[in-house]
Amino acid sequence: MKNKVKKLLLLMWILLICFMLSGCEKEKKKVTITVIHSWGGTEADHVAMRQIYEQFQNENPDINLRLISMPTRNETLRKVEDMIMVGDTPDIIAFSGMGENSIYNFMVENNMALDIQPYLEEDSEFDRDISKTNKKYWTTKAGNLYTVVDVLSLSGGYWYNEEILEKAGVRQLPGTWNEFIAMCDRINEWAKKESAEVKPLRPSAEGYLYFMDHMLFSEKDSISEISDEDFVDTLKKMESIYHFSTFENTSYSYRDETRLFNEGRLAIYVNGVWGAPMISEKIHAKYALLPTKDGISMSCESASLGYVLGKSGSKEREDASVRFLKYILSEKVQIQILERTEQFPANPNISLEKYKNEKNRMYQAATLVLDAERKIEIPDNVWSASQKEYFTDNIFKVLTNEMDKQELVDNIDKRIR
Repeated sequence: MKNKVKKLLLLMWILLICFMLSGCEKEKKKVTITVIHSWGGTEADHVAMRQIYEQFQNENPDINLRLISMPTRNETLRKVEDMIMVGDTPDIIAFSGMGENSIYNFMVENNMALDIQPYLEEDSEFDRDISKTNKKYWTTKAGNLYTVVDVLSLSGGYWYNEEILEKAGVRQLPGTWNEFIAMCDRINEWAKKESAEVKPLRPSAEGYLYFMDHMLFSEKDSISEISDEDFVDTLKKMESIYHFSTFENTSYSYRDETRLFNEGRLAIYVNGVWGAPMISEKIHAKYALLPTKDGISMSCESASLGYVLGKSGSKEREDASVRFLKYILSEKVQIQILERTEQFPANPNISLEKYKNEKNRMYQAATLVLDAERKIEIPDNVWSASQKEYFTDNIFKVLTNEMDKQELVDNIDKRIR
């Protein structure tokens, strides 16, 4: 009897040890992936995106998600560059609406970015969840795809305060640049007459970049078709718009412009469709497309640089990263992104119609952009990071005659991709 008890106890101990070893083995199989992103701010959409990322961890307990949250895109770029230099390339880099840059090019050229195309060929549902705009712009000549966006960049317009335009006697929105300038002049004269602290507009440097693209590409299809004379003429036209604004300081940004618009001190606020949730509910705002030379409607519908997956050489980490990408592009998560951040989902299976009343600002702006007769890329996809940085750093110097127009053009020409 004692021997049977001993044997039973021994068997139980063996089973317990096996169970513990099995648990350890399962724990060992849990894979860790690093995700770096630029949603580290305190704004509501930043908080929402972080929560959406964290939700992936809850739904995938076999994957340990290590989030590195940076507050700005520039800080993200610096951090990624530092990590690559020390051999610690992140598994997932969320470039969050940036254009092609040196880090992306370096990763692709040095076989450090994972090609997503083979995964699309294996999974038809995953393939259907990716925007055609994304595939068209970012698929290489060799048929590789190294980046996928979760939202499309819809822009090429401006928000306007309906009440201010009505009081100023603006009855029709401008279709051409001459009409746009006339509208600004009308608003300016009304503000002077009424002693109202209102300016027609006060764009940030990036806003002027949108102006330049709409002026340059009304009749041209690519940068190669644009002459120096075209550039200079465009800068002269922008001078006539700057006349209605004032330059405050070198740190003036879209956040300052947003604040002034929300205070009722600007009639026009240059931003994309994504600006809808930034506008105060007290402002009666609608969206209009920027004018063109010939009056034909034109907008930007683009897939900017999105998620890039690191080629770690570990099948487990790479597969886990692809699972994260599938999660972000799933209809369930895409709807969350739309409802919580009012960004336009990249998944083509998401219908905007149900939000016509619920999110009428975003709906009105998005449909206007999507229905435009002519489409161009956003500035991030037109200009190199170096060209864009040089323009935004120096455009106010040109507009205030501190820099010669030709000098700006010459330096932009030198800063090729």
